[in-house]
Amino acid sequence: MRKILLFILWGASAHYCTAAEVRFPDGQGAHGVGLRVVQQYDYARVYKDKTDLTSGTVASGERARPLQTLIWYPANKVAGTPLRYDDYLRLAATEVHFGRSAAEVDQAVAANLEENYANLSDAQKRTERARAMSAVRDAPAAPGKFPVVIYAPGSSSSAHENADLCEYLASHGYLVLAAASTGVHTRSINTDLEGAEAQAADISFLTGFAGTLAQADRSHLAVVGYSFGGLANVLAAAKDDRINALVALDGSVRYFPSIVQAAAYATPERLALPMLYLGAIPQTAEVMNRSKQVPTYSLMNQMKYADLYNATMYTMAHAAFQSESLRLGPEHRFGEYSRDEATLAHGWMGRYVHAFLDAYLKNDAPARKFMHSTPRENGVPAHLLSLDTQGAQGNPPTMATLASAFALRKYKNLTDVYGEMTRREVTFKPGERALISWGEPFMEQKRYQPAIEIFKLANTLYPESGRAAFYLAMAYDKNDDYAFAIEAYRRVLAVWPGMPEATQSIGRLQAAAASRNVPATAANRSRTGSNTGR
Repeated sequence: MRKILLFILWGASAHYCTAAEVRFPDGQGAHGVGLRVVQQYDYARVYKDKTDLTSGTVASGERARPLQTLIWYPANKVAGTPLRYDDYLRLAATEVHFGRSAAEVDQAVAANLEENYANLSDAQKRTERARAMSAVRDAPAAPGKFPVVIYAPGSSSSAHENADLCEYLASHGYLVLAAASTGVHTRSINTDLEGAEAQAADISFLTGFAGTLAQADRSHLAVVGYSFGGLANVLAAAKDDRINALVALDGSVRYFPSIVQAAAYATPERLALPMLYLGAIPQTAEVMNRSKQVPTYSLMNQMKYADLYNATMYTMAHAAFQSESLRLGPEHRFGEYSRDEATLAHGWMGRYVHAFLDAYLKNDAPARKFMHSTPRENGVPAHLLSLDTQGAQGNPPTMATLASAFALRKYKNLTDVYGEMTRREVTFKPGERALISWGEPFMEQKRYQPAIEIFKLANTLYPESGRAAFYLAMAYDKNDDYAFAIEAYRRVLAVWPGMPEATQSIGRLQAAAASRNVPATAANRSRTGSNTGR
């Protein structure tokens, strides 16, 4: 009987693997952790279709996009009951159904566990749901301002999927926000460009919402994304320059090159910001060939204006980058490595995320040293990870870079500044309308000389443009440079014959020049100098 009992216990233990506790090498930070939940809508976007597809009738209730937002924040360390993991599972049940009753939440949690974690026995489910977390619901907030981190989950995943990482970052002085990965009109997201852009728009919404929070340091903000969230965050940053840094946890920016290429705006010039990519071991070329996933394009290889840190986590399969999988998932999700090995690596993943954020959002010197040290020097166990670092190769060829260089030259010789940029980046050519839009505020501020420089560049780049000539003429006109204004108005007439404004302006300027006895031709004006130019 004893032998039979031992056999039964051994057999049970072969299928029962208790969840390994996620531990980060540098431990929790100096702050307590609070959790606040905000149920809100993005009223600028429609979520529910006009017709309810389950009933065929007109949809009822709010149709705007629901964004239940989890906010982990630095809190005072006070007595309070910490959350249990079950609290996060219950929050997942209300992500797009704000009005669910307690009974409906119970039912949704049970269905989620049964559908996604059938590997767990009832006893295991009770054990894992009861595990204590670090956060205390609505704990008193710590005083001060803190950098902001937006967390973007993997495809269709819940906001809490990496709750361990979010709590850890909050304890180290970060304000962390997350919302579920949700499709355009459904709870599940499609892994295509439309789905990625929907999640990117959620990120931008949360970026704006973070600015309303008292603890938020809005000038220092990063987006951390796992899996598909690690593609959506890149698209968000390409459109939203409030984002200062990116982290991708085995992000799909590597695995979905076709989506990245379809987002034509996701260019290296728009992604001139530091990025940390932590990825699983890439598949062999042979495996990728068999699965028809051989990449033909790598955005990260093109990001030459960014500080790029590319880490390979040798003992982590894709699922191991998500702490919910480490807590609840079956062992086979971690490939050839054990749950314990994957969990150890997950802790070091978090350590590198923390150091990267400290380096770029807090300008912390020890963190920068950490990021530029070898894994061995940082105390990483042997054979766990490797890190490839690529420094930014100068400033990107953009209007912002051109404007900064122009300001440093005290708003003189813009054509020379542009020439120096194009010697490095021969394809850089600002649009005509972009140049005119840049010059207009100078005109409004009566700073005519910088406006002249800008419109001169527009005429150099677009010599056949009547619009560019007209703006240059107006700038000379406002600056009382009669001769050059007349010459520019004549160029306008060469493009737009008979234009009344140009014809009338020439007559007015000629009369004004005669009354003041100043040259009315550019050649004479150059010899005698400007009269009242500003």
